[in-house]
Amino acid sequence: MNDKDRIKWAFEQSPTLFQLLSTVRSRRVGRGYRIDSGTEAKHPITGRLLKQQAGPMKFISKKEPRALTELEEAIICWAACGPNGLCAWDISLDGGFHELTWISGRTVPSPGNSLATDLLLINDRGAFIYKPTLSRSGPIEIQSEKDYDKILKWYQEGLVQILDERPDIDYALRVPSAPHATLMGPYQYNMNMPGSTWFIPLSDSAWLNSALMNFMDCWHYYPIDEWNGGRPAGVEKWIKEGMLELPTPIAAEEQLIFQVEQFPIGCMVQNMRLAVEAMGLGAWVFCGFNPDLLMGAMPEIARGLGFHVEAPNPKAPISTGQTKIFGIEGVKEATYVPSPRYKNAEQLVNAWFEEKYGKGRTLSREQDGYLRRVGAPWKTDTMEKILADPRTRPSEWVKDAITSYIDYCVKNFGQWPVTYNPMQAHFGAVIHNVDEEFYDTYYKEGYINDRIRNRSKIWHD
Repeated sequence: MNDKDRIKWAFEQSPTLFQLLSTVRSRRVGRGYRIDSGTEAKHPITGRLLKQQAGPMKFISKKEPRALTELEEAIICWAACGPNGLCAWDISLDGGFHELTWISGRTVPSPGNSLATDLLLINDRGAFIYKPTLSRSGPIEIQSEKDYDKILKWYQEGLVQILDERPDIDYALRVPSAPHATLMGPYQYNMNMPGSTWFIPLSDSAWLNSALMNFMDCWHYYPIDEWNGGRPAGVEKWIKEGMLELPTPIAAEEQLIFQVEQFPIGCMVQNMRLAVEAMGLGAWVFCGFNPDLLMGAMPEIARGLGFHVEAPNPKAPISTGQTKIFGIEGVKEATYVPSPRYKNAEQLVNAWFEEKYGKGRTLSREQDGYLRRVGAPWKTDTMEKILADPRTRPSEWVKDAITSYIDYCVKNFGQWPVTYNPMQAHFGAVIHNVDEEFYDTYYKEGYINDRIRNRSKIWHD
């Protein structure tokens, strides 16, 4: 089979969703792995010594690692967050219509369609971020066999390399003063091994705060400072009937935004699990590691991905807000103030409004706006009525109120957001070729299916 045949098989002959749900499992033991081995061995990437006690499932794989192919990674990336058409945007104009940012749909839902979560890949070639195009050809991108080649094209064009080798991360990482305390989780002995690809959704979990437009304009909420007597957080002049009416603590609003921006991450991981189940690969899904260490916030222990990290902010009222990881300029950047990207509140709020209403953007009323230039889900006359309706934009005072609120946080707490680090990467999946011998030796029948045993007939030459 060639790659075109393989994609055709995946779309037209792989098991149904319900069949996959009945067999999907985490299969953590891949080619080249060890478990309960009773050995000491150097990690093949970092060279650190890995120690493991012997146990009842003692196993040392005799098979050489086998990396995922480019096509396999492309299909998994597309399943995780690839383009799939235009959003329906079926929200009443009285219901906060302008909270949505982009109309470019992905295979997973995104709050406000912020598209703030992309996909980090770590493999034998290095580290990459998958950021597929925002262009869409219509309501559905893949309608027939003629569209299958888009999946590989989106992968090749949307993959940005950030390291040319695997990061220096492994199970053996320790703080020198705490030699028994695992930083990357006690379950992760085979972390970052040759042949595996580690897929981690990477989220800028503060960009969605552009929803403050909606919170103030449609919900009529306003932030109060719970650390200073519950006073209004810089928005006193707009507290009146019809404008800002209901007080909400800063931490409550920030927790809401942080929480809902984690939902796409879980959806992405589940989509990958199902894709991998169909392809006969193993998926080892886990959190339980230190994402700050992976991203580079502890260079004295490991370089990690080498992201830019700010000095700790002593004015943050709680410890979870003290660290701010910026990321990589022009590739993946976190949203916070002050930062290399946004020196002050005015710059950030202007960027939020520009993203929604600026030249060429989704809700631009100009002829080169996204809806007229690229595509819209509605019929033309409906689209024109939507663009002309004043409710597609927040009230004029909202921009000043948001700016004043963020200015207040920076003045009093040294930063905004106040309570968390926006750059998050704490849940993902290691995907690998399974070593069937381990399961045949220790497990009852059923954990290794025919898709795993016979995958070479489809996926390898």
